Amino acid sequence: MRSKLDWFRHAFAYECGAIVLRTLCTLAVADTALGSASAFSLFSSFTVFLLTLTHTKVFDYFLWRSTGSLVKTRKIRLLHCVSYELAGAAISIPLTLWLLDFHLAQALWREALMFIVFLLYTYLYNYGYDRLFPVPHAQPVHSRL
Repeated sequence: MRSKLDWFRHAFAYECGAIVLRTLCTLAVADTALGSASAFSLFSSFTVFLLTLTHTKVFDYFLWRSTGSLVKTRKIRLLHCVSYELAGAAISIPLTLWLLDFHLAQALWREALMFIVFLLYTYLYNYGYDRLFPVPHAQPVHSRL
């Protein structure tokens, strides 16, 4: 498993890129001022930062328990991305409705756009992160997933 510092670095670096993407997605679906979209992105990044810390650690725990390895195949990476984005949507839609005063249709459109953009971002980010900072004891074994 990764160290606490590594988990923090992973989540913090992820959210730095995500702030920009969240702001752009928010601006793309509604007539919102850049300041409002940016402030919302910062606030939502803080809440999603907590999700990032928790989700990846829990996902890796269950991966380790079920396969005996932290090696992620494409299928496992896709499962990680989809489960993460669904959890993020459950947090993001109510925040969008409340803080940005979006209509439900706007919030759902924004979330659909974010789902697509972040699915790609999350996959590429985690793949790149694992290549830059591999888990030293992650050994490939025959996966059951």
